[in-house]
Amino acid sequence: MDNSLKKLQPLAISILVVGVLALIAYFIAPAIQDPNVSLLETTPQAMGIRFLFLAIGGMIALLICYFTRDSELWDVTAQQIAFMGIGSLIYGVFAWLFNGVTFALPAVSQVSLRPAIIFPIFFGYIFGPVVGFTTGAAGNIIGDLFVGTVSPHWSLANGLIGLIAGAAKLFSDRKQAVDMGTILTGAGGLIAVVFYLMYPNTLIAPPPDYKAAPISWLMGYSVLIGCALAIAVRFIFPNRQRWVAAVLWGSVGNIVGLALASLADMWVNKYPLADAMVGEFIPAAGANIIAVAILIPLLLFVYETSQEQSEEN
Repeated sequence: MDNSLKKLQPLAISILVVGVLALIAYFIAPAIQDPNVSLLETTPQAMGIRFLFLAIGGMIALLICYFTRDSELWDVTAQQIAFMGIGSLIYGVFAWLFNGVTFALPAVSQVSLRPAIIFPIFFGYIFGPVVGFTTGAAGNIIGDLFVGTVSPHWSLANGLIGLIAGAAKLFSDRKQAVDMGTILTGAGGLIAVVFYLMYPNTLIAPPPDYKAAPISWLMGYSVLIGCALAIAVRFIFPNRQRWVAAVLWGSVGNIVGLALASLADMWVNKYPLADAMVGEFIPAAGANIIAVAILIPLLLFVYETSQEQSEEN
């Protein structure tokens, strides 16, 4: 086999494992929620489309790997495999805790406040993009499994978030990574605002009564607010380029991954473009990026402090 293709093997295996887990979970999740549900009744008409978009997302991940295959970041060790399992379990548990009506956000579908999104970003940036991908995708499947509804294309989106966060280290120059992350984060925030201004009257269903109402201006600008906070981290912590890169590329991962999943729902759930981008992408990405900008520096501070203390001992 061509050496260049061998570089794709760890990620390809991870994508295959995620696909198998998603397929199994897709059938058994409704039965876990309600033991009286027949497994044969849990397959909606959109099943094929959901897994089609999971495959498309997997191809995007493989293309990123292929075009940067010279990097050692794509090599996976036994230790990293262990971190995949640890990260997936941690993210899965926290995703489950925050995935429900208790932390629901106003949107056209089930969108929840998810500060746990920092875990695939952390594992991706610290331990590599393949670890980040597996943590995000498999962890999301675990979290969805106990809620009763598994969305394969959204799990893949969470995988892309971790993978793209890890891809920040593909740049040999950290300043270059920060500069590119700043540009992409700012562009993502502006694009989200354009969609909001195009469809300001998009109806969403805010909790607790879930009555349809136009999206609020604060929610409409939430992605831009989050991106501005992420970019501000660069100036708040000028000597912590590691934190800055993780925040910026974690934000880029959220923009790319969640946008793809939201657009997929135009076919999966038959949403018009306004509902997909304004009613689904903006609430999900805005809350996530705000959490990333605030919590990733705290998580990295704790991690780096613990590393320093262990080295001293």
